[in-house]
Amino acid sequence: MPKIPASRLPQIRSTLKLFKVSSYITGIFLILLMITWGIRRLPFLGYDLWLLGPNGFITFENYGYEGNGLPLEGFNLTVIILIVHGWLYVLYLFVDFRMWTLLRWSIWRFMLIALGGIVPLLSFWTEARYAKVAKQEIAEIERAASSDL
Repeated sequence: MPKIPASRLPQIRSTLKLFKVSSYITGIFLILLMITWGIRRLPFLGYDLWLLGPNGFITFENYGYEGNGLPLEGFNLTVIILIVHGWLYVLYLFVDFRMWTLLRWSIWRFMLIALGGIVPLLSFWTEARYAKVAKQEIAEIERAASSDL
């Protein structure tokens, strides 16, 4: 492990907290995305999840395979979930990059963590695995800093 100055510890700790939160939120939205994608794309379904539309609070509306189209009022939750996941993935990648630069991890670790935002359930595993690794590295930095005194 390369020598990391103890002055970076506050940055590493705050980035680790953000990494944990962003991993879970991105993972949850990826699961929601996969569910809504399945509901939309399966040939016998072809529906979007709709909020405050003409047919109720939360409903499944025909995506338009029968020529009906989607309602003109309300919010398309399927599209909203897609957009929110995309922006959360950007945050997730930023935090991954920040962890990678602060802890001087290998590019392969960076790539594996980055895959967590696009492979369902992988973000939960990478969070558990690499948060533990980061905590161990923080402890090593603290030990090295205390032995230097």
